[in-house]
Amino acid sequence: MGALYILVATLNYRSRLHRLDEQVVNQMRLFSFHPVGEEFAADFVPKDGVVDLVHLYKGDRNVYAFFEIPGSKKYFMKLSLPKDRYEAMSEQLYAESFAGWPLYFLLIGTVSLALAFYTLYPLKKALKLNEEFVRDILHDLNTPLSSLRINLDILRRRYGEDRCVRRMFGAMETIQAFQSNLRAFLSQQEGKRERFSLQNLLHERIEHLRELYPKIDFRLTVPSDLQLECNREAFLRILENLLSNAGKYNRPGGKVEIEMEHERLVIKDTGIGIKNPDQVFDRYYKEGERGLGLGLHIVKKLAEELGIEIKLSSRPGEGTTVVLDLSPLIAKGIEK
Repeated sequence: MGALYILVATLNYRSRLHRLDEQVVNQMRLFSFHPVGEEFAADFVPKDGVVDLVHLYKGDRNVYAFFEIPGSKKYFMKLSLPKDRYEAMSEQLYAESFAGWPLYFLLIGTVSLALAFYTLYPLKKALKLNEEFVRDILHDLNTPLSSLRINLDILRRRYGEDRCVRRMFGAMETIQAFQSNLRAFLSQQEGKRERFSLQNLLHERIEHLRELYPKIDFRLTVPSDLQLECNREAFLRILENLLSNAGKYNRPGGKVEIEMEHERLVIKDTGIGIKNPDQVFDRYYKEGERGLGLGLHIVKKLAEELGIEIKLSSRPGEGTTVVLDLSPLIAKGIEK
């Protein structure tokens, strides 16, 4: 809109400047008939070239025009106006042409803000309804999850911990992980920093995933003495989503390799891959029918909050590699 105003004002200025030239030429013509006053300087020049008698010529020191002298075949009358006087008049026209820009931009700004508010209000309202919906889901999940855990504990004490019971506990933990993801989606993770073993945390999650995906080979190569210092729950949510995806979207007999390369955690799978890896961290983006499209968005959100740089590369049919730069989280020194 600003460019449009400048274009219109420029065209208006050029039009008014053209009319100023015509006005000066007409005044000079009247002066040539009745040369009274000192407004223009007069001179006589030979007719030795083709001259446009209705044109205002602009030189370095003055502007001038030529006029016929009745009865003279050898000379033109040349009337001149000092250049500084002409420029003063043109500058006034320029100022008048662009004088309305503050009001114009104020008007455009006001209209733009009003349109932006009008356009964004439904989106803001939809986001608010979305958050309220998620909070309702979280609230409704609490009671059945608590009941499930209590009854599963009773079953385990009564019949022992067999494979079926472990799978039920694993399924319940998956639902709880989904609940934790929703909480992370709604709020910023500002919990306390704590020190923990990366190997122990990964081993715990991998054992759980082996129950869910028994046909996937999970391989862990992480130093036993490597400790991180950060919000453990937030970091767990990152691992839970990445490792769950590596198992869920893998092929039968596939593998997931988790290893440290210098200060980077690398998670590499042999799964189906991702068609558009540049979009996977966008909210609600998904390439299949399953899921809500929130998992990797939450991973990105939590990684940014913890100061972790995350990179993802993938090729369809070959697998996906995720690299987490853990250098800001690696604990220094000995824990007291």
